[in-house]
Amino acid sequence: MSKVKITIFTDPLCPWCWGEEPFLRKLETHFPQQIEFHSIMGGLVEDLNKERPESQSVSDYYANFNKEVVEHTVESEKKHHMPVDMNGVEIYSEQKASSFLSNIAYKAAQLAAPHLADLFLYNLRAAAFAERRDILDEGELMNIADETGIDIAAFLEHMNDGSAQKKFEEDFQLTASSDIEYFPTFFFEYEGKTMKLKSYRTYEELSAVVKAISKGNLTLAEVQFTPESLLAFMQEHPKMAAEEIRLAFNLATIEEVEKAIEPLLESGLLQKKTAGTSFFVVKPSKTMSCDLTTGVCTLG
Repeated sequence: MSKVKITIFTDPLCPWCWGEEPFLRKLETHFPQQIEFHSIMGGLVEDLNKERPESQSVSDYYANFNKEVVEHTVESEKKHHMPVDMNGVEIYSEQKASSFLSNIAYKAAQLAAPHLADLFLYNLRAAAFAERRDILDEGELMNIADETGIDIAAFLEHMNDGSAQKKFEEDFQLTASSDIEYFPTFFFEYEGKTMKLKSYRTYEELSAVVKAISKGNLTLAEVQFTPESLLAFMQEHPKMAAEEIRLAFNLATIEEVEKAIEPLLESGLLQKKTAGTSFFVVKPSKTMSCDLTTGVCTLG
């Protein structure tokens, strides 16, 4: 059976793209193995320094701009319910006047470890919007790549040799030629047919397009939560917000999520990490232990 391909024009520093994550998780569980996702880096903010009015000081300009970004992000959380913690956050400055570096980092991850690139993008968003980390800092980007499991040497090579920059420029040009006005914007493709859907959309809207473009050929799964099904899903998504789990497994409330995952938390198979207005559920990191007598080291 053919798959529906969904190409998403996006940016790591787009708060509405962060808010879209739960709906993508629900598409994955409700149309299992029938949808392919591809991300195109659109470059949300090119150069704020060029936008500053001459009459406004640098400090006032960035203070006001960051205030607006924080207020907008906090307001968006009321709609999408993903973790948000913007307390004291200042994303942009005269030295960090563009979101492009985070876009380039995604392309470096894609070149260094294609199978981990989308997880890296998720981790970038979580870092920016829920963990108060600076994803326009090269050192922080390296840390996030390392936490994602990407080979640091390969990641840094692509960041520094121009290859990631070139790939981002290709994405940026594609964004321009595709007449993208909003992030996110979705392109649906199925057996030669295409449909375009712009701006933040709910699962109901996204799934309606999936059904329409495929003329109902995709199989809609009956999804029920079990500890085993969550653990299996987290093989691909080792870090998920409560709202993602709620939608992916048809749970009515966050309280139901907490009750459902309680045995997994008690057993140590999963961990709960508070983040701003909500929490993440994560697979615990494996630690290495070594037997000094035998010289054998194992991950546990």
